Amino acid sequence: MNDVIKKLVEIDEKAKSLSEETQKEKLRLEAEIAEESEKVYNKYIEDAKLEAEKRAEQLKKSSAEALEKNEKKREESLRKLNEKFSQNADNWVEQIVTNVLNN
Repeated sequence: MNDVIKKLVEIDEKAKSLSEETQKEKLRLEAEIAEESEKVYNKYIEDAKLEAEKRAEQLKKSSAEALEKNEKKREESLRKLNEKFSQNADNWVEQIVTNVLNN
């Protein structure tokens, strides 16, 4: 009977020990998961920041190109308008004077 009791005590001690080890392993794994989750999150945030910076640079470049293109169009339109004015100013003045004098 004593052997049976000893055996039961041993089994109980092993079960407690196994339970403690399992709890420690659970805590270790939870900490590892939390650490890994934080690493993944930080990597995601860093990647998102890099992508946002890259996209901002692309937008800045395309905006600058569009601005330059519009500025060239404006300058060309102004040049043509000045050219047309220079070519026709005398005729327009003459026509205005003629119209005013004839009315």
